[in-house]
Amino acid sequence: MSEHITSIPVMLNQNKHNYSEVARLLHVHRYTARRLEDDKDCKHHIVVRGRLMTETRCSGNG
Repeated sequence: MSEHITSIPVMLNQNKHNYSEVARLLHVHRYTARRLEDDKDCKHHIVVRGRLMTETRCSGNG
């Protein structure tokens, strides 16, 4: 079984740079899609099977 893995920049290209459509597909706010549009190397996010996964930021207190 193959996993469908993509990123927000790819999804934006497929949807003619429509932030609202990409946000609707991922069930997130438009600002979230806009904030991650420059992450072309998937260092901070990835989309697996239609679910957005982002990096975890730690406070460094432990």
